[in-house]
Amino acid sequence: RFVIPVRAENRRGTPGVVHGASATGQTVFLEPFETVEPNNQLVQLAEDEAAEILRVLRELTQRLQAVRPELVAAAETIALLDGVFARGRFARDFDAALPEFSDAGELRLEAARHPVLEDKLKRESRPIVPMNLSLNREERLLVISGPNTGGKTVALKTTGLAVLAAQSAIPVAAQRAVLPLFDSVLVDIGDEQSIAADLSTFSAHMLNLKSILETATENSLVLVDEMGTGTAPEEGAALAVALLEEFRAQGCFVLATTHHDRLKAYASTAEGVLNGAVEFDDVNLRPTYRLMVGVPGGSSGIAIAQRLGLAGAIIERARTLLSPESREAADLIAYLHRSREELDRMQKQMTEERHALEAERAKLRTEWALRQQRRIHELEAQFTEMQKRFEDNVSRVVEAVKERELRGQIEKTARRKMGELRSGAREELNAAVVQTISESQEDLGVARGVAGPVSPDLLQPGAKIRVRGFTKPVILRRLDGRNAEIAAGPLRMKIAAEEITGVESAPAGKVLSSGAASGSFSAPSRFGVANEINVIGQTVEQATEQVDKFLDDAAMAHLPSVRIIHGHGTGALRRGLGDFLRTHPLVANHTPEAEERGGKAITVVELRG
Repeated sequence: RFVIPVRAENRRGTPGVVHGASATGQTVFLEPFETVEPNNQLVQLAEDEAAEILRVLRELTQRLQAVRPELVAAAETIALLDGVFARGRFARDFDAALPEFSDAGELRLEAARHPVLEDKLKRESRPIVPMNLSLNREERLLVISGPNTGGKTVALKTTGLAVLAAQSAIPVAAQRAVLPLFDSVLVDIGDEQSIAADLSTFSAHMLNLKSILETATENSLVLVDEMGTGTAPEEGAALAVALLEEFRAQGCFVLATTHHDRLKAYASTAEGVLNGAVEFDDVNLRPTYRLMVGVPGGSSGIAIAQRLGLAGAIIERARTLLSPESREAADLIAYLHRSREELDRMQKQMTEERHALEAERAKLRTEWALRQQRRIHELEAQFTEMQKRFEDNVSRVVEAVKERELRGQIEKTARRKMGELRSGAREELNAAVVQTISESQEDLGVARGVAGPVSPDLLQPGAKIRVRGFTKPVILRRLDGRNAEIAAGPLRMKIAAEEITGVESAPAGKVLSSGAASGSFSAPSRFGVANEINVIGQTVEQATEQVDKFLDDAAMAHLPSVRIIHGHGTGALRRGLGDFLRTHPLVANHTPEAEERGGKAITVVELRG
């Protein structure tokens, strides 16, 4: 209700209802009698408004109740899409990769990062050091050592987070992630000491490890930080070794960090256990955060204390108090790290040299292909010129003959000779092409294969075969006695059947260049889409899926027609594809190929314009 402030001493001069007073009592809040009725009306209107709002809400609720299932489904869809988009944004922001799941028990992380740490460093304009890790069924345990603040715990957390993200359908913050499917990720990280629960650091660790041992299976990932800490070093190391042996017997994947030299020695000698280290820069006395698998790491406690500013006299005294064994171990670890760095440098150099060689070889292949193209054009031109000269000579001879009967005989003989010449010239042309290719391949260092017996049953049209002199498989188009017609890229040629050295199964969805008459050459589509697809050996479902995508690509490339190689077999694949093509919106017509080009083993599809 609306009131007015009135000083307490003036209250009697203003008749009305007092509703309250200030904290000091010097002011009262008074509702004059003149405003009581207007205030009552305002209160009534407010109540009417609230009642109307309630009525409208109730009516809307009743209307929404009728479409409740649709609203629930929409909300669930929105939640699902929100999750999908969130995963996509995460993958974009952290350059994350889709994980690959390995049935072979391989755990491989390439350039993996912890996203929380990466986000923090990114805001500070500092680079993150990615982690590489590789374990498998034979080598499942990794003991990580190295200095404090060097990144050992981050390595455990990065691995665990990558596994959990992958199994939650979240991209992994890594360049590549190959992971097994784990049934549990069991972790003992951090200090859970508690005065209230009467737990020391060591007791808390032991209780956690006891629970992990009781839960772990061969499909578990176990992450243990500072294994064997919190008690006497000798006893702690002995317990840690015994625990690792038990985990190894159970078949778990285990990543454990430690400072105990005994655990490093165990990892160096035990089967299936690897040493790992976070690198330390002895020159600048600071960790590099790079994980190296295969070598142990030193704790570098004295060096870190020196970097943090501890008095020099104390540092020198600590070094003199080290046992000779400790100094020798530190020197050995430093030597191993230097050797590892040298190996890494040599490996990088070899990789660069290999890439340079591959680039040079690719250049040679390109030059070889250009030489072959020029040679083929020259051979085609020679063949065309020879054919033209023969036809001109025949025409002149026929024109010179006056007698009709003799003229007809000459024309008939000329046509027969022309066919023989064309066939012979084409055979010579194809042989020259094959010889040129073979010689060029030998120039490039390609070894000729040794022919082996090939079953005639396997030599079916459309089969992928190996031919002596060719480094890659070619397609068998037709087998005619002792000769075979093959397709090698854009080439169509005849070879002796004895040149076939083996048969390979055609890969799913392999596309080839378009067909042409026997002994001629054809080019692939100028749009980069070939107009043949080989689906031999696939099920109808697999083949229709491949053909559907192939037809889409062909239509986008504006190809007028394409060919589908499905083979003879039982005919089930041909019939299934026929049913599929009859209802396909992009298909205008489909018919078997001409008999001399493969017959019913191939279907020609005309596409709608």
